[in-house]
Amino acid sequence: MSQASLFDFEPPAKNTDRLFFAVMPDPQAISAIRALTPELKAQHGMSGKPVDDAKLHATLCVLGDFPGMPDALIKTASRAAALVADSTLPFKVSFDTAQTFITGPRHRPLVLTGGEGVVGLTGFYKNLSGALLKTSGLRNTASYTPHVTLLYDDVAATPQSVAPVEWTVREFVLLHSHIGQGRPYNILARWTF
Repeated sequence: MSQASLFDFEPPAKNTDRLFFAVMPDPQAISAIRALTPELKAQHGMSGKPVDDAKLHATLCVLGDFPGMPDALIKTASRAAALVADSTLPFKVSFDTAQTFITGPRHRPLVLTGGEGVVGLTGFYKNLSGALLKTSGLRNTASYTPHVTLLYDDVAATPQSVAPVEWTVREFVLLHSHIGQGRPYNILARWTF
């Protein structure tokens, strides 16, 4: 029995691709976010760059990070998404609170969250998460806080009420993010209801 030398070791491939389901704001909601973000920045002395309009979203279920595109997972996840879309009606979402999520010492996200206004999104997340578990064995976290990230900054803001940013959710998308490359998201698929 031969033993491989240390020089035969190949490091694991680097994760370059993130896949996740999300809902994206409509043009009116994007306009409201564009008006609100500079106000919050000024109020809290933040210097972070606002998230590009094309990247504004509320994450639903995350498929994961991969060293390339997992085609088989994309197919099974798309089947789950189609099943959920077929049994969903359009619903309103309303984000009325701005706050910082403390995820680490730096680059903390300033986000929009909500109370009663995001109940529909929470229910939709549960349906999609359950369908993904059944079709592909993919388990998402039981706790879910719907949010839209406005910017990243070192300054933390405590929760505060803001004018509601609302839209009617009529579709969701499967997004492909190029990890750490600052590139736009690719929309891999879209489901309407």
